[in-house]
Amino acid sequence: MIDSSKKCILIVEDHLEIVRTLVMNFRARGYLTLAASDAKSAFTLLAEAKPDAMILDLGLPDLDGLDVITQTRSWSNLPILVLSGRTELDKKLSALKSGADDYISKPFDIDELVARVEAVFRRAQKSTSTPLFLLGNWKVDLVKHSISDIQGIQPDLHLTPIEWRLLEYLLTRSGSLVSQRELLQKVWGESYETETNYLRLFISQLRKKIEPVPQLPKFLLTEPGIGYRIIATHLESN
Repeated sequence: MIDSSKKCILIVEDHLEIVRTLVMNFRARGYLTLAASDAKSAFTLLAEAKPDAMILDLGLPDLDGLDVITQTRSWSNLPILVLSGRTELDKKLSALKSGADDYISKPFDIDELVARVEAVFRRAQKSTSTPLFLLGNWKVDLVKHSISDIQGIQPDLHLTPIEWRLLEYLLTRSGSLVSQRELLQKVWGESYETETNYLRLFISQLRKKIEPVPQLPKFLLTEPGIGYRIIATHLESN
């Protein structure tokens, strides 16, 4: 039986020494840990133990880690942090695009990794009381985490957890110019102020989902060299 008073972290990694290091350090900080050496075991633990976050290596013996992210995201908003030896920018962006919340390259600093995990937990706990917004024909309910077509023609949109947090923050500042630095701080954390690749990727992904013509945005606007502005109508809740 998992102690529900403590956060539980699932470590999906096939290198035993790394698993031992992570387990020792996270348990020393009061976390519970579970470990899986392959994707099959990871999916079993995700379903049965329902951990609070997953640290995932991309190089698993039975399934590519990107596929693990995609399959997990099809049914869960569990925070996913990739811990991988793949350092190429396109690999990092692919992991983030698939739905990972963060990407840490090997070799890694354990204190930085713990800080990244704790930042993900803090972001996941944040919520807003601002309920309903309209973006063209899309009604956005930030409480229910739903985006529906007011005309009932198109299916509901699905956003990743990071996309939700980005959209949520922009909507609570609707009409205002929000700097890149502010968005990075509020959505990812203080240590991400220079990670503009993260921001450009997720802005692009959001536009593909909410804009009629992503190349000619009407709602999510860029202020060159400064930041972003979202234009939305604030609806009264029912």
